[in-house]
Amino acid sequence: WTWGDGGDGQLGHNDTQNRLVPTLLEGEALRGAAVLVAAGASHTVAVVNGLLWVWGCNFYGQLGLGDEDERLAPTLVGSEAAFGGSQVLTADCGNSHTLVVTTVGTLWWFGMGQDGMGQDGAPGHNDHNQRLVPTRIEAQHFGNAKIVCAAAGSGHSAATTEEGALFTWGDEAEGLGHADGETKLVPTRVAPHL
Repeated sequence: WTWGDGGDGQLGHNDTQNRLVPTLLEGEALRGAAVLVAAGASHTVAVVNGLLWVWGCNFYGQLGLGDEDERLAPTLVGSEAAFGGSQVLTADCGNSHTLVVTTVGTLWWFGMGQDGMGQDGAPGHNDHNQRLVPTRIEAQHFGNAKIVCAAAGSGHSAATTEEGALFTWGDEAEGLGHADGETKLVPTRVAPHL
């Protein structure tokens, strides 16, 4: 069920109409148990049976489909071989980027890098480049630990490991939790302050 502003197709009803009341999504895409739905500024993702479905605005490649064309209805990201052949555990949407955690603990990013105006976080690849397809963030940035959760903000991202360590990266103006006050281009562990 979706409702609200549909101007970029983010409601998934194969149109750009607004919906004032909850409206059932139709079609083959979301048959099965949707274990997660996340909404960005103008795009939406859903995890169904370990697969990632996306729709809405794709101006920065935040749908991970290899192009910048919007999708008005749920569209599968890749095939079962996407995300290194692993199933999707969870996902989150920033304004113009998406993070995906797989069942084997890998973290993937696609969409906008940082545009110098503090919009969206650095992709975690030591650059500000946009990614049109899911790109794995190397495990070395997390001490080779398994990732279990990730969150995408407006200008930053965060991930936690199986051991409970918190890593953040992106625009420091978003408050990354590091004492040095600097923007981070790669995931950087937040030191516990106990």
